[in-house]
Amino acid sequence: MTRPIGKTIRVVIVDDHPMLREGTRVCLERAPGIAVVGVTGIGREAIHLVAEHRPDVLLLDLRLPDISGVEVARQVRAAYADTAIVVLTGYGDAGYLRALRPLGIRGYLAKTATDAEIVDAVRRAAAGCTMVTSQSEGEILTEPLTPREREILRRLVAGQRNAEIAAALLISAKTVEYHVSNIFTKLGARSRAEAIRIAHEQGILLLEDAGRNQE
Repeated sequence: MTRPIGKTIRVVIVDDHPMLREGTRVCLERAPGIAVVGVTGIGREAIHLVAEHRPDVLLLDLRLPDISGVEVARQVRAAYADTAIVVLTGYGDAGYLRALRPLGIRGYLAKTATDAEIVDAVRRAAAGCTMVTSQSEGEILTEPLTPREREILRRLVAGQRNAEIAAALLISAKTVEYHVSNIFTKLGARSRAEAIRIAHEQGILLLEDAGRNQE
């Protein structure tokens, strides 16, 4: 749906960091023609705010305390397709971003974006254009898991410990630790449990395999 010329762009902001959330709100409210109609740091509340206000743009953080930003995006896209989604990304969000590929996201905005970039991304999204900042989707998605990392991630998901993985793959435990560290960095995980959760939640193994089969 084309937004009428001159219509105020209505925005809902979702970010679990209070200072970033407030800073983004102030930035957008200072911009002519933009109105912030809802602000939250909770994923489920974000879905309610979209249902209540039907904003033109949803500015969405990926890491939220209850449900992931990816799940928020899925539900909003399914029920409120007229709301354009601009995703806020940070280093290590590759797993989440892969899962967003099929959802028609209008913008990928780095957490380090300037006020001008935030305003520009919102305006472009509302106009039906796509905005990608440096250090966001284009760069992060160039780091897929290697075949060895995929294999080790599968074994982590299966519950194997480092020593078991080393014995099964005929490599040293130190080499396993090195690969696990790389997996954590690429997925943005801080622990084995979080890496396993991201793998399940985002279907990373399936996406990696699909990409390999198309090569």
